[in-house]
Amino acid sequence: SINYEKKINKNFLYDVCFVGGWANNGFNEKKKIMIDVFSKFKKSGMRCGFFVNKNISHETETEILSSSKVCLNIHDAYQRSLGLDTNERTFKSLGLNGLLVSDKIKQLDNMFPEVYTSLDADKIVNKVMEYIEAPDANILEQKEKNRKNIFLKHCYINRVETMIDL
Repeated sequence: SINYEKKINKNFLYDVCFVGGWANNGFNEKKKIMIDVFSKFKKSGMRCGFFVNKNISHETETEILSSSKVCLNIHDAYQRSLGLDTNERTFKSLGLNGLLVSDKIKQLDNMFPEVYTSLDADKIVNKVMEYIEAPDANILEQKEKNRKNIFLKHCYINRVETMIDL
């Protein structure tokens, strides 16, 4: 849970952020997916903080996720196909920021039905725009709900305790 301590940095006040890598699995599928989504955001006029393959520190990643208005998540092609898992970015984004928009993954939809997901890059961009234009009070309530859910159910200690109880 200590990894979910928010750290706001005025240098990272983005409308939307992404921190991750190409994660080339030999087929180089994720790069194309990411470029498709990022190009739509580039045309949107939003202030985007996309950090791909930057090897940034955990502290900087925490500041970027905490300081941005919305976090973006993109999964590998195999995750989209199988739908059985979601990446670590899901938990980091919800735990530090509380507001996430993601590509559609069955497991993500099952675990976090309140998270907006789509495979259509234009719809993802439109949802982020909707969030950043919404009144702060509406968004802050949802962010706190999501952060609390991560803190109470999805920290490593919670998972270890669940396994012990089994």
